[in-house]
Amino acid sequence: MMKPQNEDQQPFLGFRDDPTKRDSDSVDDEEHGEKSDAQLHLDQVRKTSRTRRYLRDLLVILVTSLVWVVVFSAIPSSQRPSTYSFFTPPAFSEIPEMTFHDARVHNLTTKAVYLDCGNSTAEAKAKGCVYETLLNYWVPAKCHDKEYEQEYQDDDTWYAYSDKNLTKRLTREEMENVLSYYTSIDDHVNHCSTFWKKQFWTFFEERRVVDSVITNGYHTEHCADFLKGLYGMNRSEPTFVEVAFGGCWVRQAAK
Repeated sequence: MMKPQNEDQQPFLGFRDDPTKRDSDSVDDEEHGEKSDAQLHLDQVRKTSRTRRYLRDLLVILVTSLVWVVVFSAIPSSQRPSTYSFFTPPAFSEIPEMTFHDARVHNLTTKAVYLDCGNSTAEAKAKGCVYETLLNYWVPAKCHDKEYEQEYQDDDTWYAYSDKNLTKRLTREEMENVLSYYTSIDDHVNHCSTFWKKQFWTFFEERRVVDSVITNGYHTEHCADFLKGLYGMNRSEPTFVEVAFGGCWVRQAAK
């Protein structure tokens, strides 16, 4: 004998998906007074089932979040979006000079004699120093590297200007007689790249005379940070340069 189609079929554990049926059960229970043990058990099962669903959903959320954290951590840093703050390269005069005590620990300057150019243009000229455009420093004539200064100037970006807009070009003579000037980003790149070439060959050939800019680690770090920060940034702001006064380490010839 077939049962009527509208008869509610009690599923496993008595849980129905039809909310109207669930509500009717509650109404019937209220009408008949106190619930039976079976009904109390069924209510407990329903509460437990809901709690488990909530815990399951929470667990899924936590696991999914953890998976994304792991995936994101595995992505190389070069592929991640990053923020970058533009920086103004420090004026070259801010590069701290090595004292004799600091520099003597370096084998390149051990037992070397240090010659200086004073602290003003007048002093530098009186001591026979030369203004080297590659370094933006006054250095003793013994340390003036004409070869690399010429290579630096051959790039045709080395020019200095008296204004931020880079419209009033200074001559070489004017550069050494002012306290500061401006150069282009291209010149800054040219300065760092040529400086590194000079630095390498000075160290590799163990030259007897070494200027104090080459032996200053801060300047090397400055150029490295500047070039690294420049990549892909399409920067065009001028570089402010202050004329500075360096020195020269002269090593005794080997006996």
